[in-house]
Amino acid sequence: MIKLQNLKPNARTRRDERRKAKQKAWAAANPMLVGHRYRNIGESPKIVQKPGYEPKPIKFIALDIFWAAREYKLQIIRATYLYEYEFKHSHLAEGPICLADVAIYRAGHRKSTTLTAR
Repeated sequence: MIKLQNLKPNARTRRDERRKAKQKAWAAANPMLVGHRYRNIGESPKIVQKPGYEPKPIKFIALDIFWAAREYKLQIIRATYLYEYEFKHSHLAEGPICLADVAIYRAGHRKSTTLTAR
């Protein structure tokens, strides 16, 4: 156990004592504003449900989100194919491609020793 020491009060302890006395006086004058205040909301609201209604399990909601995202991706791919067909653009290769290498290749520099990835 740590032995209590009698320390001489310094400016910090005097300030803390003054602040503590001031806070106690204010708390005594304003008891309704001190501490936690909780609202009495009465009974909790009841959810009105149609007969036979049961909420979906969370895994079904997650699957719906997954399939919606997948369908959205497929719609974007279909739109790019349609754009390529309409405006006769060449098909962009799917997957990771370094765009700088593609630009160099399209510029005609096909026999470079620095671009070999073999």
